[in-house]
Amino acid sequence: MDFQLSDEHRQLRRTLREFFADAAPVEDVARHDRDEEFNAELYRRTAELGLCGMAFGEEYGGSAADQISICIAVEEVARASAALAYAWLPTATFCAKGIAGYGTEQQKKELLPRIADGTLRMAMGLSEPEAGSDLAHLSTRAVRDGDEFVVTGQKVFTTGADTADYIFAFVRTDPVARPSRGLSVVLVPRGSEGLTVRPLRKLAGQATHTCEVFLNDVRVPKDNLVGELGQGSEIIFGLMDAERIYVGAEGTGLGQGALDMALAYAQERVQFGKPIIEHQAVAHMLSDMAMDVQTARLITWQAAWKLDQGLDCTLEASMAKVHGSEAGSRCAARGMQILGGYSYMVEYGMERYWRETKLYEIAGGTNQIMRNMIAKQLTRRGL
Repeated sequence: MDFQLSDEHRQLRRTLREFFADAAPVEDVARHDRDEEFNAELYRRTAELGLCGMAFGEEYGGSAADQISICIAVEEVARASAALAYAWLPTATFCAKGIAGYGTEQQKKELLPRIADGTLRMAMGLSEPEAGSDLAHLSTRAVRDGDEFVVTGQKVFTTGADTADYIFAFVRTDPVARPSRGLSVVLVPRGSEGLTVRPLRKLAGQATHTCEVFLNDVRVPKDNLVGELGQGSEIIFGLMDAERIYVGAEGTGLGQGALDMALAYAQERVQFGKPIIEHQAVAHMLSDMAMDVQTARLITWQAAWKLDQGLDCTLEASMAKVHGSEAGSRCAARGMQILGGYSYMVEYGMERYWRETKLYEIAGGTNQIMRNMIAKQLTRRGL
């Protein structure tokens, strides 16, 4: 068992750490969040680094990166800016993987190169007001009418929908089939007639808006169907293991950012005649943060390795999602305590980590649902 990262992996981390230190300083990220303004220039520069094409092959402008590389990239993006992660991950991983794995050749040739170069983004249209954890019972309908689908319904928590080019929409195409059997995926262009997008106010990452999407008899070309009719459950739920691994990596990256910030502060801040890192209470909090980051990273990378090998990783992906997200939250809370009053000040950046971490305990399946899945997997196959 080899725990040593390759030279390429270490270089990727160094490159991204240096890039984001320059391109996404704390004050810039805070300003874009305060103004609720999407940082299109940061996204463009991120694409220039090759991050938007990591999930698919060179024939479509990507790099077919291994899963450890993608997890390293996810960590560094999350550490730098949740708003960037909210725009980048749905497009470059979930939606791009869906198109690369199930799309037509025409869809791959037209869409994937534009995803890779950063000129096209997608938003995930999954959750609905009455269908979150229970996606199989969604109600948004897509009815075939000649060469088009007519889509009617509502999506919620569709992050980036107001600036994305397409919504990767999970819809019901067969109302009489069993709930999980009559579902499909269609690409809905954002400018479609009958499509209304309403940004929602939220706790963190405001520079990339999370939105409600209303679809009122929206006509979509039949060629925008991803995969076969009725294949939606296979597509969406087949992408969920990777999605949950990346959520674990996001939590790890936020935890690493909180640890780095708290450690630097503890080495510089002097109280009672010595740096506060020399006070045992602070030292123990930093130690706990370091252990949380390391265990979250190892669990996440194990799941990523199994995904790369084509092995069943639902158990490991669920564990990575739960542990990574909760480790990130614990690290941010301890970081707030270590910085004391300064942690509450926006200019220091710790409060952003504290706000951002909570989402990952909810997104991608709540941690309570994930614990149910872990228990089922233990019953089925054990560890």
